[in-house]
Amino acid sequence: MCRSVVLSDERLDSAPIPLDLPKGLVSENAFRWPADPIACGGMAQIFAGEDRRLGRTVILKAPREGDDLPAGMGEMFQRRVTAEARVLAKLQHPSIVTIYELGKASVGWPFCVLERVDGVSLRDRLDELAEAERRDGRPHTRERLELLSNLVSIAEALAYAHERRVVHRDCTPNNILLGKRGEATLIDWGIARDLDAPGGGGESPLSASESSMSGRGVTISAGTPPNLPLEQSQGRAADPSFDVYSFGVTLYEVVSGQTPFDWQVTDDASVRARQLDRFLDWLGRGEAIAPAMPRDPELSGIISRAMAHEAGHRFTADELVRALKQYLTGDLVFSHRYSITGRLARWARRHRAAAVAIVSVLLFAVAGALVWVQLARVAKESADQRALASAADANAAKMAQEAAEAKGEADTARSLAEQAVREGKDAKELQLKADQKRANADQKRRVAETAAATAKNVSDEALKKFQEAVKKKEEAESERDEAKTAQAEAERIRDASRLAVGVAERDRDGSRAAREAAEKDRDGARAAREAAEKDRDAAKQAQLEAEKSRDAARDGQAAAEKERDAAVAARSVVERERDDARRKVTELEQKLREPRRPPDEPVPPPPPPPAPAP
Repeated sequence: MCRSVVLSDERLDSAPIPLDLPKGLVSENAFRWPADPIACGGMAQIFAGEDRRLGRTVILKAPREGDDLPAGMGEMFQRRVTAEARVLAKLQHPSIVTIYELGKASVGWPFCVLERVDGVSLRDRLDELAEAERRDGRPHTRERLELLSNLVSIAEALAYAHERRVVHRDCTPNNILLGKRGEATLIDWGIARDLDAPGGGGESPLSASESSMSGRGVTISAGTPPNLPLEQSQGRAADPSFDVYSFGVTLYEVVSGQTPFDWQVTDDASVRARQLDRFLDWLGRGEAIAPAMPRDPELSGIISRAMAHEAGHRFTADELVRALKQYLTGDLVFSHRYSITGRLARWARRHRAAAVAIVSVLLFAVAGALVWVQLARVAKESADQRALASAADANAAKMAQEAAEAKGEADTARSLAEQAVREGKDAKELQLKADQKRANADQKRRVAETAAATAKNVSDEALKKFQEAVKKKEEAESERDEAKTAQAEAERIRDASRLAVGVAERDRDGSRAAREAAEKDRDGARAAREAAEKDRDAAKQAQLEAEKSRDAARDGQAAAEKERDAAVAARSVVERERDDARRKVTELEQKLREPRRPPDEPVPPPPPPPAPAP
């Protein structure tokens, strides 16, 4: 592996970076070096030293050395350490480890003096999560998504480096440090390429013989599998898309707990070689990768596009930052295609208060519409009942008229019978006719009674409809009260928004980061206030609709009361007509049963009328 790295370094189109260190560099005597390194990589060893001049703890990165290194390897490591120092000198970013200075030992080899970054590597954190998930038997999705929010700064660091034409080429969890407060730092720029510097070309193609162990990962001359894209494994010229792919694999592992290619760390060289062959074959096939989080198509789509097989289909680092920020803040991700329901769901999750208010208003509107439909139906039924009551009144009047006509015919028949008796004729036929007419009168009386009962039923139904209308009115008033409550809640949200705006304005004179956060809070508060005002207007509109519904219910109630009074009056008229008909029929029967009297005998007075039916 060492020979292949040396050869690949010498086979570049342009000359390798010469080890031409300027004079006057600080020596190793300015620092206190520990006896043993804290880490040892493929090309360098790391010491936690102390700056004797400023009394600060620093990281000292020196080339690997030893008698076992092939010829030319030590010189190549020295060139790589010097190239890393020059790369880091171009980069000043909060998420990129800072280089303080480049030193030169008294024996001639260079070393870098770097910022001491406290924290744990992302690899250690992922191993802790995997162990916790095995122990608990459930995924720790929340903790993984929290890591995702911390890694946005790494994407910003890559975008910053790409602007300055620097490609990291080894963006893996091993090279990302997480601080105590969530800050993330990208370290180990040992194989980074400065595209503007001599030697910024490509490497030779990789093979399984070019791998070696470096900590818990396998480092090859162009990166660390399984975070390598196909082009990097083929030794093509360094390109920013390499970092986007490697960072996409890192995001995939953070979210899903595994890498797209199942890479197992082993100390067996033959097993490692076979595994690297399988990995290179898998890269060449370009197989479709399962979604990192199937239940979240937005996040899975972002990671999938970052790991696209074709370099031209991947995000740029700036686009990746934009997509991640849009996802984490609840905005629509520009690279994702949304359905209408998906857009509504995203908007509702981002504006929960406004969504609740809108849903409440819609519910009130639907309830008002249902009340209006119900009142319209009640009004229609009341009109139908009123028409039936009028028809029953007309029928009862007709029956009463027929009963009066029958009474008149009965009186006529009686007169004829009396005349026949006076004339001494046979009154049997006339008596039969009178009986028939009396039967007809009885039948008409029964029909009149039936009509009166029908009118009474119609009146009772109208009364029932009136009671239902009263109930609907109470429901409308209850909905009006709910609308008032929603209005009060909207006003409370508006007041809280104003308070948030005041707090944001008081904090505006702080640091730049605090000012930017306050401006974001102020914008959010302004949006919340506008949403609250919209909610208040909607609540007022709902209140007006409820009052209209209440007025309609009152109109329905008044109409039902009029119908009830009309039905009661009609029933009284029918009952009076029925009583008159009964009295007249009774008088006719009484007269027909009276014995024959002499013409000079006075007629006895008629019996008193029967008491009216209850």
